[in-house]
Amino acid sequence: MHQPTLFDDERPPKIARDSDPETSHDAAAEMLPKLSALESRMADVWRQNGPLTANEAADIAALTEYTQSLGANAETYRKRYDALLKKNRIVADGKKRCRISGKLATVYRIKDD
Repeated sequence: MHQPTLFDDERPPKIARDSDPETSHDAAAEMLPKLSALESRMADVWRQNGPLTANEAADIAALTEYTQSLGANAETYRKRYDALLKKNRIVADGKKRCRISGKLATVYRIKDD
């Protein structure tokens, strides 16, 4: 049994700022149940394709039939890389010129288990 502490936060993570308009909060509420599926898809892309930038992984994730059923675009997927990084599921693995942005960017890979 887990004894809650003063520092436990059982609220779901915010995906809209307090200052955002009501429509943003509505969209965020609609997206909340899909977040784990979006994160899983991004992780799968890195697992199947090796090191990629967040933009490259998102581009691949958004092109599949499975992900189109989630109604997500590449930018929606790209935003999920930060959650994967914080959960320690991906790690930085150098830098390269991103084929999407053309800029030097960090490359990530699935963390070895």
